[in-house]
Amino acid sequence: MRVAPFLLGVFFALATCILVAVGFALLLPGSAFETVWRLYEARRAMLMPYRAWLGPGFLLLAVVMVSAFWGNLTRAEWGRRLAIGIFAGNGIGDLAQIALGHAAEGILGAAIAATLIVWLTRPATKALYA
Repeated sequence: MRVAPFLLGVFFALATCILVAVGFALLLPGSAFETVWRLYEARRAMLMPYRAWLGPGFLLLAVVMVSAFWGNLTRAEWGRRLAIGIFAGNGIGDLAQIALGHAAEGILGAAIAATLIVWLTRPATKALYA
């Protein structure tokens, strides 16, 4: 159980890498960062028209994720709280996916976010953080 905050930190580190890659892929079309679209090719066409503000937005989110990485890696209480906030925001986004007609994706994402929030708010989990 003590390894759980570390694993959550690793998750946030991976999220940081993806956000940085997407942010730069949006800001630098045609660059090597374009390979990130292989993860979800349909998103490129959807996001590129808004690249001027989405690119910096993704990079700003990367700063939040790297903060969550550090907070969970060091098992800081603020890292746990930041993780709860991130998963809450993600869950809201997943619920919006349901409204946009992507029910399976939205339900699965919202269920995962809710599960992680419940886990992060349990007394046993809280005790893992300083």
